[in-house]
Amino acid sequence: MNQWFGFFKKEWFESVKTYKLLLVVVIFSILGILNPFTAKITPVLLEQFMPAGTIMDLPEPTALDSWLQFYKNVPQMGLVVFILLFSTMMSKELEKGTLVILLTKGLRRSTVITTKYMMAICYWTLAILLSFTITYAYTAFYWDQSTLQHLFFAASCLYIFGLLLIAVTLWGNTYFATPYGGILVTFIGMIGLFITAIFPQSKSWNPLELATAPPQLLTGDLLPADVFVSYLLTLGLTLVFVVLTVVHFKRKLV
Repeated sequence: MNQWFGFFKKEWFESVKTYKLLLVVVIFSILGILNPFTAKITPVLLEQFMPAGTIMDLPEPTALDSWLQFYKNVPQMGLVVFILLFSTMMSKELEKGTLVILLTKGLRRSTVITTKYMMAICYWTLAILLSFTITYAYTAFYWDQSTLQHLFFAASCLYIFGLLLIAVTLWGNTYFATPYGGILVTFIGMIGLFITAIFPQSKSWNPLELATAPPQLLTGDLLPADVFVSYLLTLGLTLVFVVLTVVHFKRKLV
């Protein structure tokens, strides 16, 4: 256990030195502010850019509009940037051979993988908490949120989906030992999920549902039970990819 925490500490200091902490805090804080701001300012901008004399009866923005921005910006921008930031979790050290000395001194290979994945989880947790908390605070300042349903569960769906993508990225990163390996595998995996989503019968179990269902959860069109299978399957696949990464790394010549 001391070995695990020692390596975790080393990973933490390296991530801070490479500005990962700063970037995650800045990017996801900006997204948190941007969500309610975009919802608030959009009707005003539309009125300004409409031709003179045009009358538009635009509905007043609501708390739902702010959270719709959250579930648009965080998956489409935040999660993509996050995957890019952590796309070199393993490949950088594999290319430079910096792990060889540590492994020859008795560092377990499973420790390397689980530590790096746990570090990414800590950053992803921080990212979601920052963006969610800021969005929640600003939305509560402008609008009443009491009509929103399953707000925290909807956020957990996006969080769990992110854990799966991080696990897939780590597996690809370890398997191909290049920064592009993890990104490519994750990209191909996402394409596969989108193709699968074309078939209506896949909706009940497709992990992609966790990224697309939150707006419907907020309005009550979907219940948590409707995404329960996807939720459990995503958690299971996350564990599978972490185990596969550990198994592959144990067989890999560094």
